Amino acid sequence: MPSSQQFQPIDSYDLVALIGNGTATSQQIDLAGNTLCGLFIPAAFTGTTLKILAASTSGGSNAVVQKDEVGGGDYAITVTVGKYVPITNLGILAGARFITLSSSSNEAADRLITLAVRPV
Repeated sequence: MPSSQQFQPIDSYDLVALIGNGTATSQQIDLAGNTLCGLFIPAAFTGTTLKILAASTSGGSNAVVQKDEVGGGDYAITVTVGKYVPITNLGILAGARFITLSSSSNEAADRLITLAVRPV
């Protein structure tokens, strides 16, 4: 008989978002059948919040992800340097495959944010 551990999703940490020196926005990231669970913020991160943008196609136009309630404004994540920040509402990105991260300020150097993802 199979154990319950055989059916647990396995988180992975091989996707990274690069926000380049002097910019606030990362490259587009293809989640490819995964959902974003959290972010590892680097120790020298400049911004205090991150917004997530989504596109319907690779290279397509980005739209800021809105909070789940109508008229609730943009979904923004408060971040702290050197911390892991979980995505507490996993449904907020349901159906999003191509995402971009946008910092609240231009970064003072190249910053790599490691994404924690798990299969959908």
